Amino acid sequence: MAATATAYVAGVRLRSIAGIWYRHALVLRRNLLTSAAWYFVEPFVILIAIGIGVGTLVNDVDGLPYARFITPGIIVGSAMFHAIFECAWGGFMRIQKGVFETTLTAPVSTREVAMGDMAWSMTRAILTAVCIGAVAAAFGWIDTVSSVGVLLAAALVGVQFGALGLIFAALSPNVHILSLTFTVVASPLYFLSGAFFPISVMPDWVEPLAWAAPLTPSVHLARGFVTGELGMSHLFAVLYVFAMTAVLFPIAVALLHRRLVK
Repeated sequence: MAATATAYVAGVRLRSIAGIWYRHALVLRRNLLTSAAWYFVEPFVILIAIGIGVGTLVNDVDGLPYARFITPGIIVGSAMFHAIFECAWGGFMRIQKGVFETTLTAPVSTREVAMGDMAWSMTRAILTAVCIGAVAAAFGWIDTVSSVGVLLAAALVGVQFGALGLIFAALSPNVHILSLTFTVVASPLYFLSGAFFPISVMPDWVEPLAWAAPLTPSVHLARGFVTGELGMSHLFAVLYVFAMTAVLFPIAVALLHRRLVK
């Protein structure tokens, strides 16, 4: 009885979720050298090009050196791209290749498949945050204490955009439509999130849209940890991300179930 009780939490099998997560970890280990380029080279180039390049033209933003201002936004934005890539592109490939269908022949439910993928997308988001944070720390743009809070923001992004990615994976009929996930959804969210400039400089009619965008609350939260100025707005940001994830997750499960179970 005790073993059964610990195996199930909220109607899902933790062992099944952990097994899906472990499967993804093994795939990453096999492609570690290729993945390392995405984890280290890309963020290094972005931080240098924008933090130092643009930073020489901009003295400060809201009292922060420009490189320090954009660091939390770049970390959280990169976490979003990794999370949505893992569950949108990766999820679509697993659907096309029958990986998910094969998984469902084991004692695994569609909900557990979704939760396993989202757990892995959160892991990917945290990994990229650690890698970019290490580069930023080397330049003195982020400190050890604030980096813990930034990792929290990245973890929230990983779950949130993991659910969103699964929705796109379940709905996309082909890779051409799937590519719109990055060009039409992820990229605009990145640039409208306040990662590179304060939302207050946007036109008045754009500001409410930018604040309501899914990535903005996490960028706001991460920057609050970096500046050390946390308030009620940051608590609301966390609640907003939780609420949005709570809405996206059941939609992702329902669409994935419809796609996989004939």
